Amino acid sequence: MAVAVEQLQDTHQALIAAVQAGDWQQVGELDRLCRQLVQQAMAQPDRDEALLAEVLGSLSATYREVIGLCQAVQGKLAEELQGVQRGKQGAKVYQMFS
Repeated sequence: MAVAVEQLQDTHQALIAAVQAGDWQQVGELDRLCRQLVQQAMAQPDRDEALLAEVLGSLSATYREVIGLCQAVQGKLAEELQGVQRGKQGAKVYQMFS
């Protein structure tokens, strides 16, 4: 197995662990590393096309899950922000009449 593909698999597993732990800083760093390793793996002339396709497919599925999770978190944060804004508006109205 090519070194870049092996490293990509290891990084992919670390990415999954970071997502599960909610360590978004680590997720960002591992994302950058994954992109570098994909470039390296694609540049290798002796790459195993079938293995690389399998690894990239698995990585793609993980990214779809991560994007879905991020969208869910974004929606939750938006709801919380709206609640805070409504609370501020309520406080202003209360202050006007007190």
